[in-house]
Amino acid sequence: MRKVAILAVLSGTALGSVAQAQDVPPNVGVADRPRPAFDALGIRAGSVFVYPSVTGRVEYDDNVLASPAGKRGDTIFYVEPEVRVRSDFSRHAFDTRFYYGRSFHNKLGSEDSSQYGATGRGVLDVTRRTRIRLGGSYEHRAENRASLSSFTGSRTPVKYDRAAASLGLEQEVGDFVLLGRGEYRRLKYDDAVDPLGNPIDLDFRNFKMRIATGQVSYRLRSGTTAFVRVQGERRTYDLRPGDPGFDPFTQTDRSSTGFRAEAGLGLELTRLIYGNIRAGYMRQKYKDIKLRDTSGLSYGADILWNVTPLTTFRLTAERSVDETSSQTTAGNLRSEFTANVDHELLRYVILSGGVRYARINPAGLSPNSREYEANLGVRYLMNRYMELRGGYSYEKRSSSANVIRYSSNRVFVALTLKR
Repeated sequence: MRKVAILAVLSGTALGSVAQAQDVPPNVGVADRPRPAFDALGIRAGSVFVYPSVTGRVEYDDNVLASPAGKRGDTIFYVEPEVRVRSDFSRHAFDTRFYYGRSFHNKLGSEDSSQYGATGRGVLDVTRRTRIRLGGSYEHRAENRASLSSFTGSRTPVKYDRAAASLGLEQEVGDFVLLGRGEYRRLKYDDAVDPLGNPIDLDFRNFKMRIATGQVSYRLRSGTTAFVRVQGERRTYDLRPGDPGFDPFTQTDRSSTGFRAEAGLGLELTRLIYGNIRAGYMRQKYKDIKLRDTSGLSYGADILWNVTPLTTFRLTAERSVDETSSQTTAGNLRSEFTANVDHELLRYVILSGGVRYARINPAGLSPNSREYEANLGVRYLMNRYMELRGGYSYEKRSSSANVIRYSSNRVFVALTLKR
């Protein structure tokens, strides 16, 4: 039967009839649609479902250390067990994920690392028009060597703990929806060692962030929603001027306050195009006068277009301020754009491709840089219990500073067993 289906698709005789017969779920792309014949059934425990899975992945990276010269390639093996727990209540809802991952490098054993964590989110339906939204996570992770914010002077990848919590209240008043949310994030870095074995104290990177967001949305008759959003944040580093351990050479306080005001539209056009676009003004003001404040245009977009019942195109854009590992550069103004296409070749074969471009402007003396990425992938849904994936990606960063340039090619194959 599968050979017949493949021949039918390749000859073009079946594609039109399949597309006509298949309904397109609202606001869901090809890659994320329910597929009853292949979706894991999970394990029911009362009013919750438990979805255990384990993924084995083999990857080859021709520049594991993201070096500008003298690339070192390696084959890497990953083992990634995971458990998701989702509710099945008539009211309220929650979704949690517990994961662990371990990498094994064939040649560069010093790059091996373990990562683990738990994330969760939930909704409490106080009334039909009042909801409380909660979120939280704790993760122990290793920095990606290719990340611009990674610390390059360590013998092994730097480990860090990331904790986050959020609480929001959503209230409907007629055609208006009012939202208020508070968030807290905390990053704490483990100390590292340099290539000679000398200790590196990374306490200067530890910081906390507090964010407050207010939003007013109005539902228009066309299915479009107009909204106005205001956000304020405060980033505070653990080590401040006068504290023991504060860098005596740079004497730079990288703490800052941020403000963002945006207006936008939530789209739902002809049941084929969904998403939101927004634009406004942003400002990041640093405590230390040696650092350059950032201000100007703020924008974001997340547009999903179901071009046909079998093909989805997604476009995203975001302008934000990233943290850095530099003691003299507090943040990077990042303008990033991505475009991805997913196509359902067969019910059990999904093809994907995407590109990414980012422009980075540091708030300090560091030079600007650009990032580029292109990727291709395929998913083969074998049955309810097994899924096979493969892909290729190319990444590059260009800059006038040689130390942060790099390019890499990666190819991988992964098998997931699920219940």
